[in-house]
Amino acid sequence: MKTKTVIIGGGISGLSIGHYLNKINSDFLIIEKNNRLGGNIFSENINGFICENGPNTILLNNIEIKELIEDINLSKDIYWPNEKVIKNRYVLKNNILKRLPSSLLDFLSTDLISIKDKLSIFKEPFISKHKKDTSISNFFKKRFGNGIYTNFVLPFITGIYAGNPEIISVKYGLNKIWELEQSYGSILKGLILKKRKKEKNMIFSFRNGLSDLINSIAKPIFNKIKTNTRIKKINYNENLYYIYTEKEIIECEKIICTIPAFNIADLINNNELKNELLNINYLPVDIIHLGFKKNTIKNKDMGYGILTKPSDKKSFLGVLFSSRIFPHTSPKDQELFTVIIGGDRQKELCNLEENKLQKIIIEEIKEMLKINSNPSFIKHFKWKKGIPQYDLKHNKLLNCIKKFNLNNPNFHLLSNYTNGISVSDCVKKAKKIVDKLYL
Repeated sequence: MKTKTVIIGGGISGLSIGHYLNKINSDFLIIEKNNRLGGNIFSENINGFICENGPNTILLNNIEIKELIEDINLSKDIYWPNEKVIKNRYVLKNNILKRLPSSLLDFLSTDLISIKDKLSIFKEPFISKHKKDTSISNFFKKRFGNGIYTNFVLPFITGIYAGNPEIISVKYGLNKIWELEQSYGSILKGLILKKRKKEKNMIFSFRNGLSDLINSIAKPIFNKIKTNTRIKKINYNENLYYIYTEKEIIECEKIICTIPAFNIADLINNNELKNELLNINYLPVDIIHLGFKKNTIKNKDMGYGILTKPSDKKSFLGVLFSSRIFPHTSPKDQELFTVIIGGDRQKELCNLEENKLQKIIIEEIKEMLKINSNPSFIKHFKWKKGIPQYDLKHNKLLNCIKKFNLNNPNFHLLSNYTNGISVSDCVKKAKKIVDKLYL
């Protein structure tokens, strides 16, 4: 079989590349080893509960994600959350839910940090900017102090990467924050100036969850997708690539690889890059969806959810109030909560038997949210290698990829282990690479 471009991986990155190539009538093929498309995006509708086993929402924060949704006529099917609800994010203090500040007045009146910590924010514009990359922990402690870092930043990073801020690069893990400091000399100055000219970004979902996006992208190009197709090896000869699958040999001019780093490592003939790819730390994450009857839940805090910090001594990283964000995700007489466990802090919990872990989590959730019944619904999903970490050696990885691209100009690596892990980041990268290679 012959084609111009082979896209390896049928997740959001690979499908988005296929979508943009299809718009310019380019010849391509998407190869996916599993029988399911979507990669980390995986929604399930079970007995009226819409469970997101991967990303729970998409942020409408770039023109590429807006263009994609309009292209596939999905704009009318967007489900927006209640803005007042998602503005409320909670952390724990003495096992009691406390709302994170969402305004300057909230910040000055919160009891989550001391007066000394509050005053430290006014010193931030006068602190010199960093001359080189550092950890998220060091970055925020220098600019805001321990109190703000421990109570606000640490839970926030847990919610994004499930990782350890002491080893995550601020330059690559929180690139927009890094750019604010580097461009304006201060995060606060940058936020104030950017806020004046930047429109508000909103999260959203769809009727059946984020898999609606995957299905809508895939439908027009389904005849250009091969699922259940495992690649054995890739050879290069006379400006052409030969992809050997279990069933056939596919000949192509270009390869764009969007699969996880630990999967692509075996397919490339470059030991330096292979070692860097295998060194990327993918943290395990368990997702437990719990449904409870509304009339058994005393807690009525309307918000996005709860994030924890190590001192809380909880067996979960966070809890999303799924049906409070999007009421359509559960039956009307029930509520759905999505519990995230594992990451760097709780790796050992992901090794427990499912029944044992569920029992621990259910008891903690019932106590915290004051629920006087057992769940009416339980769904457990495991990611053995979930979220890639952007550590302090990330620049070395990027340099290896750049060097590889110079020597292999028609073999491109594009996935969530570089340049952003979010859905909208992946769509943006897909559009960018198509524009670069084909327009």
